[in-house]
Amino acid sequence: MRTAALLLLAAAGLSGAGAAAAPAAPPPRPSLLLVTFDTTRADRIGCYGAKDASTPALDALAKRGVRFAEALSPAPLTLPSHATILTGRAPREHGARDNEGYRLADAQVSLAETLQGAGFATAAFVGAAVLDRVTGIGQGFAHFDDQVRVGSERWFAWQERAAQQVVDATEARLATLKPPFFLWVHFYDPHLPYVPPEPYATRFAKRPYDGEIAYADAQLGRLLERLAARGLDRSLVVAVAGDHGESLGEHGEAAHDVFVYQATQRVPLILAGPGIAAGRVVEERVGLIDLAPTLAELLGLPFPEARGRSLVPWVRPTAPPPRPREAAIYEIESVFPARAYGWAPLFGAVQGTLKFVDAPRPELYDLARDPRETTNLLDAAPRDDAARRALEAGRPLAARVRELFAADIEALSAGGDAAGAAAVDPEHRARLEALGYAGGSASRPGDPRIDPKDGMTFLPDLDQARERLQRGDPKQAGLLATRLLARNPQNLPARLVLAQAQLGQGDAAAALATLDEAIARAPDDPLPRFQRGNALRMRGRGDPAALDAAAVAYREALARHPRHAPSVYALASLLVERGDLAGASALLDDAERRGVADGALLTLRGAAEAARGQSGAADAALARALALDPTAAAALEGRGKLAYARGDARAAAGFYRQALALAPSAVLARTLGAILWFDLKDAAGARAALQQALALDPAGPDADDVRALLAEIR
Repeated sequence: MRTAALLLLAAAGLSGAGAAAAPAAPPPRPSLLLVTFDTTRADRIGCYGAKDASTPALDALAKRGVRFAEALSPAPLTLPSHATILTGRAPREHGARDNEGYRLADAQVSLAETLQGAGFATAAFVGAAVLDRVTGIGQGFAHFDDQVRVGSERWFAWQERAAQQVVDATEARLATLKPPFFLWVHFYDPHLPYVPPEPYATRFAKRPYDGEIAYADAQLGRLLERLAARGLDRSLVVAVAGDHGESLGEHGEAAHDVFVYQATQRVPLILAGPGIAAGRVVEERVGLIDLAPTLAELLGLPFPEARGRSLVPWVRPTAPPPRPREAAIYEIESVFPARAYGWAPLFGAVQGTLKFVDAPRPELYDLARDPRETTNLLDAAPRDDAARRALEAGRPLAARVRELFAADIEALSAGGDAAGAAAVDPEHRARLEALGYAGGSASRPGDPRIDPKDGMTFLPDLDQARERLQRGDPKQAGLLATRLLARNPQNLPARLVLAQAQLGQGDAAAALATLDEAIARAPDDPLPRFQRGNALRMRGRGDPAALDAAAVAYREALARHPRHAPSVYALASLLVERGDLAGASALLDDAERRGVADGALLTLRGAAEAARGQSGAADAALARALALDPTAAAALEGRGKLAYARGDARAAAGFYRQALALAPSAVLARTLGAILWFDLKDAAGARAALQQALALDPAGPDADDVRALLAEIR
């Protein structure tokens, strides 16, 4: 009996002191939800002190988690800051320095890749084209949903989708998401234009930016509710971060992308979930660069590739550590002014309460005494002992910035056009030298780059020129753009506006000359080449050589941005016009393989398939187009034609009726009237449609035939 009992105990792993105990199974890893709010200032959120904010979801999250009072973004731009969030590296290190012309290299290791390698299911849903997969930001995500070209083109020109659409897409995927998972959701809504939906549009009629944040907050709450309903919140670390802020007129900047003041660099950062303290506020200055290593440690994983520090000591329920003896240095930068306008780039850093920004006229701020950065300590002799101490402490910070960015300063600040550059006052320069702050991008003799503080005064002309174009006044738009280029010839957006204005006035030759100059200045940018294709197409009506050149220009744009849907559409429609249906289909097939989901492209595919006699494929493409954009009248008209061709007049009338309601035209109304009268014998409906056709075009070439048909119906 004893022998049998011992055998049973041994088999069960319970045989006593001499037997090895079975290792305990490790506890399951928590899942991770990362939500990024684009263009969101910390000081517009309730838990950050905004009295009139409506952010209950963020406030509740802060109450059950840890809120970082002073979190810094590395750049006032979406792609660079998100690349930092996901890699734990500064833009200088990860290489995605700007929204255009840069990408996150495959050699970089992202948090998503690390978690995927550890067995996490990974999925991401982004709200704007700036985070398209072509940027490399999607590496490590098994499912990356960047389908922002949904709804009508009138909604932000298909560059973004609303937070509700992002959450809808996320919810549709939740059933396939098994723990542990890493889910990243990106809300773009607080970005310009500020057009929150109702009821936020009415509630925040005088503060639409705040309305956008309130709307995004509501969608965050909805997302958390959907996760809870599926039981996916039981072991879930939640991180919410702003990628950068918004100037809202501070320092003369309406939005963001040029300056690196705190208005654009101080962002919300909140963590909640298992192993995280509740209701804690961390005053220690931290950065978005710290987020990836922090999340990795919370999930029990190493992430040695990150350069940021883990903030886990500050978020654990145990007492937080004392303030470090030496404050961490957080890099900040914006190369956008150099790349877009030909101005000087901005490179800087924050350490403790000191902030240094290298520019033709460098800046130093004591954020403790001057949080809104209104007094540049380098502009005048120090007024008191505190200012003198800040100047003394700032010297090594300035030296460190110039050391970190030495290669960038050399590459981006050399050359350029001197027109409009403000000369550094000799007295001011002498004061900088005496203080030990001269050098860097401001120091080289003859440096022609415009200080962004001066260049900002040029931008009202650019904004007005764009507005004139939108209002259909290309002549005035051209005059404004020309005036701006006389002062700032390196301003690429102004050059592109000028080209559009010239095209709007029918001067394709002038537009081509302008675009050739833009291409010479920005050879890797797809947009000037796309516009060049449009100009050649305008000039090439009846000129095969010009149309050939237009096709080449579109292909050059696609070589630089293979998922640039406008270039795909322009080239495919050109091929259809020239009778190359096979070439158009091949191009559209390639775009679809690349994940370009676009209602206009699918409508064009439907037309191409119909022309090839492939009615089934044509109708399927048009149905998919309408799923993306229910307001696509051309797709409805196409389905109406196909339905009529297969003998289904009733379905055809339904499609034409919908198309007519969305895009009233005499042609649609006349066609609908004819179907209703000749095929469906609906006299009242036919009469109404034909009367609408006459009202829309009473003197058109078919007007007499319409009147004759109306007389017949009566």
